[in-house]
Amino acid sequence: MDTTLQVKHLEVKYYTRQAALTAVRNLNFEVNRGEIVGLVGESGCGKSTVAAAVLGLLPPNGEISAGEMLFQGVDLRRLGKEQLRRLRGREVSMIFQDPMTSLNPVFNIEQQMVDSILAHPGEGERLSREAARRQAVEMLDRVGIPDAHKQIRNYPHQFSGGMRQRIMIAMALHAKPSLLIADEPTSALDVTLESQITSLIRQLRDELHTSILYITHDLGVVAQLCDQVVVLYAGNIVEKGDVFALFKTPLHPYTQALLRSHPSQRMRAQRLTTIPGRVPSLKDLPPGCKFAPRCTLAQAVCFTQEPSTSQVGQQSVLCHAYLPGWLGQTAGVSPADHPNTLHLTDPGSKAATPVALAPAETVVRVVETRQVGVHFLDSIGWLEKLMRQPRGKVLAVDGVDIGVYRGETLALVGESGSGKTTLGRTILRLEQPTQGEIWVEGNQITSLPQAKIRPLRARMQMIFQDPISSLSPRKKVADLLTEPYQIHNFPPERRQSVDELLEMVGLSSEQADKYPHELSGGQARRVGIARALALQPALLVADEPTAGLDVSVAAGILNLMNDLRERFHLTYILITHNLNIIAFIADRVAVMYLGKIVEVGDTLALFNQPRHPYTEALMSAVAIPDPETRHQRKRIILQGEIPSPRNPPSGCAFHPRCHYRQEICAKETPPLTETLANNHLAACHFSEQVGALSQG
Repeated sequence: MDTTLQVKHLEVKYYTRQAALTAVRNLNFEVNRGEIVGLVGESGCGKSTVAAAVLGLLPPNGEISAGEMLFQGVDLRRLGKEQLRRLRGREVSMIFQDPMTSLNPVFNIEQQMVDSILAHPGEGERLSREAARRQAVEMLDRVGIPDAHKQIRNYPHQFSGGMRQRIMIAMALHAKPSLLIADEPTSALDVTLESQITSLIRQLRDELHTSILYITHDLGVVAQLCDQVVVLYAGNIVEKGDVFALFKTPLHPYTQALLRSHPSQRMRAQRLTTIPGRVPSLKDLPPGCKFAPRCTLAQAVCFTQEPSTSQVGQQSVLCHAYLPGWLGQTAGVSPADHPNTLHLTDPGSKAATPVALAPAETVVRVVETRQVGVHFLDSIGWLEKLMRQPRGKVLAVDGVDIGVYRGETLALVGESGSGKTTLGRTILRLEQPTQGEIWVEGNQITSLPQAKIRPLRARMQMIFQDPISSLSPRKKVADLLTEPYQIHNFPPERRQSVDELLEMVGLSSEQADKYPHELSGGQARRVGIARALALQPALLVADEPTAGLDVSVAAGILNLMNDLRERFHLTYILITHNLNIIAFIADRVAVMYLGKIVEVGDTLALFNQPRHPYTEALMSAVAIPDPETRHQRKRIILQGEIPSPRNPPSGCAFHPRCHYRQEICAKETPPLTETLANNHLAACHFSEQVGALSQG
């Protein structure tokens, strides 16, 4: 294979007032022509630093202190600024994590794409602005932007997140680069958009033979997309190899822990493995193996001597366990027969059955909604006001009936814009319902004034999606945890101490004296959970409780939620777009589309035999952390995006994107009715056909 990028003994330092910090050390890997290499690891391991070094985009205090980066045989370190500028955008392109901050909000897409094309024309090409515009429209067509010749005049804020990411891909690939660096391009996208983007990247790789360095912490995406995997920890490569070999027999304890931490729709484990501690700070790197303080298999030598790299089969691994002399064993045999191979056991082998509710409790509904609707008046500009145009309605939630039993976890899933968060907030009366009824623990709270709602809030709490912004930056953790007691005049005998609340969520008493900005993402999430539990609620609405967290930290939060549910018999409404986690934690799932429930049923039933085409597409798009499944699964790629709730389609709202649709679908809205399975409801004219096909 032709090697597009070869990194040799790369070392990157950041210079601070205190010291020179080594962020990346002795990195060696290759990206061959037409190959996708996944760069994985927790936050702080150095993934984005590697991408910035390759592109020459390190911050002013960053420096490549050693090593080579050979791009098609040319050392990038020896190129001048002007040579690098010509190389970037033509031969090497990048897709950034957040397209909204990468696209200029002041200029429309046409201006940005045309300027980029004119700045990087092909060899011997002299383009007019009109010719560059035609090329831009062609690229937008290729990445699936509808009506590209019209939409190219729009500004970034007029596109959805998925569309903006497609535009970024079009801009990155217009010059047919030899190397594409993708930095978490799907981390903030729904599962359907993630599937569309990864399929698009794979398709363009096959067409253009582009080499791709794919940076991510999502092992499911790596398993479904990549050819090779490089695992980073604290600036070192701890393991690398072929994706099939690495996922089948991970060698390094860190790789194994990452895989065990990742929930999967194919297993329902009692507990996920978590990695104790966190990635060490660059200011305080431990001696010896950098992973030793968090490794359950570490020996004395691991804390004093740095390991060297061993080649075991198709994989290389940085671990003392594979060196001659480790516990009297010898190295150099195949991974399957190696006496020190740290075999990964399938968490699903100890599968737990879904939580069974006691007969007496099945009749106790903590939450019940009856035809709940939330309609917002559309905002209009000064011109519309001048012309006295009527304000339209946004049907955020439209006639939803759900019931949640005591001790149960109900997951609300669906794409962004489907109404999940609005429904969750409305159940807690953080949004005012336009129609219908809401019952919480037998209390009808639909039209209660806030003065009467406030005493009930002690029994219903929310875990917000962004834990940092939901905690007051002016208060320490101790004050944040005791504040609910003061607000609700809780009697002293029912109050728990700060240490008890912190211990409940697995935090030490040292955290009590910290401000929110001094906490990590996982710690801040745990403080938010402790604050919600202080008042001993019956209901917790958790909005994306693992969003933005590393896989091990997210596993800890999911384990904690399960433990707390069993300990306090809590009822959860879990709002998420990560479908892998619902198989681990949810008893039932309600699927929302454009403000309506389109299917609701037992978690395992929805995964194994969905009855609605939208659910079927969602489940087929889940990135399973097993590369063996990439050619075995039938993927249903939804075309287009969820319609605007300002102008929903007639009949079944999903019919414009449905491959089962017939004439009746555009005319009649299907009711939510029971299918062949007990307590399994679906709103589809052809639910039996969908179920039969998905089972087959």
